[in-house]
This record gives sequence, structure tokens and C-alpha cells, in this order.
Amino acid sequence: MHWPSRLVWRRTAIVAICAGAVSMSISTGVRMAIGVEADTVTVLVRITLPFLIAVPLGLFWFTRLERLEASYQQLLADAAELARRASVDPLTGLLNRRSFIEQFNLSQNHGIAGIFILADVDDLKLINDELGHLAGDEAIVAVAEALRGRLGDKALIARIGGDEFCAFSPCSHDSARDFDIDAISEAATSIFRSRLGDDTVDLGISIGTVRTSKGLEFTDAIAASDANLYRNKAARKGSQPVSS
Repeated sequence: MHWPSRLVWRRTAIVAICAGAVSMSISTGVRMAIGVEADTVTVLVRITLPFLIAVPLGLFWFTRLERLEASYQQLLADAAELARRASVDPLTGLLNRRSFIEQFNLSQNHGIAGIFILADVDDLKLINDELGHLAGDEAIVAVAEALRGRLGDKALIARIGGDEFCAFSPCSHDSARDFDIDAISEAATSIFRSRLGDDTVDLGISIGTVRTSKGLEFTDAIAASDANLYRNKAARKGSQPVSS
């Protein structure tokens, strides 16, 4: 048997005391109005009867109410968790594509300056083939952690595809010019090696960036940064110089 909680007892006690006080006030007022004396038994009945009625009913009702409140709170928590799961990538905990696009476009409609970043893992298929798909997952997680660590809590970061990430870091245009792409790549490699326990493995990341302006849409941002990413990817493979 579930014993009523302290809150239930407290609510019941308040109601019982109020009922007793009202009952005594009314009965005393009526007795005085008609000039009738009350004997000891009558007084005891008037005092105890409200408690005998109010306490069981209060315990029953407030216990039921408490359970309904608990169910409602759990429903809210479950709904919040479902909303969170619907907005994040399950492997990395980053935003998913849809949520990122909504939040990025909203930020640009409000004219928030910053830098849009597009990144992908070089040769992820090769990592999967040579080290296994679990290692491929670790590579994805390593990039996610590197982006979080380097960009901070104020940035929007998302996994938008199998090995593709994008981020928006609010900052001034002067700060955007000093954005350190290599630091993210180095951090991802370090995290990847640590997670695998192997200092000999490498993790290549290609990154493209574009500075944002008010009204810039996600599709335009990703197109510009995508072109920049592939120029950088080609340059890293020695096919052409890097162009900004």
C-alpha cells in the first residue's frame, strides 16, 4: 500500500482544519442566535465530525491529484525528450540538418554576423574498410567533439550527412578572418587517436568557410562554403593552391 506523501498530509490537514473552523463557527453562531446551550458531547461531535469526514476524503482526493500531477510532469518530460531526440543526431548529439537550418536562417534574419563552416571527413570509407565501421563512428564523434571544443557553446553545430558537418559561429567579421581551420583538424585527430588508443592513425578533415551577412539563406551559405571546402581539399592533396 502506497503511504500518502507529506504534501498530501499537509494539504489534507489544511482542509480539515479549515472545515473544522468553519463548522464550529457556523454551529456556534446558530446556537447563539437561537439561544441554545451545547453540552459536551455536542461540542465534541462538532469538533471531530469535520475531521472524520475531511481527512479520509482529503487523503483520497489529494493522493489522486498528486498522481495526476506526477503523470502530467512525466508527460511533459517525455514530450521534451522526444522533441530533443527529434532535433539532434543520435550518434554525436549535435543538431540534425532540419533543426540547424531553422536556427541558422532565424539567426541570419536577425542579422547576426559570424562564420558558416562546412566540414567533412576525408576518406571515411577507407577508415571503415581498413579499421572497421566502429572506427568510422569514432571518427565522426571525434569531429563532433572537436567542433564543440573549438567553437564553444554559443555556436550552432550539426551533423547534416554521413560524414558532413556544418556550424555557425557568431562573431565579428574581423574575428572571422582569424578563424583557425587547422586547430579543428588537429583537435579531431587527437581525439580520434585517443578514442582508438592508437597514436599512429590519422584523421583528415576538409573545411570550407564563408562569412555570413543579414538575410543569407542556408542554401547559399552551404553552396559557397562547399566550393571553398573542395578547393581546400584539392589543395591538401596537392592538385591546386588554396584560394580563400
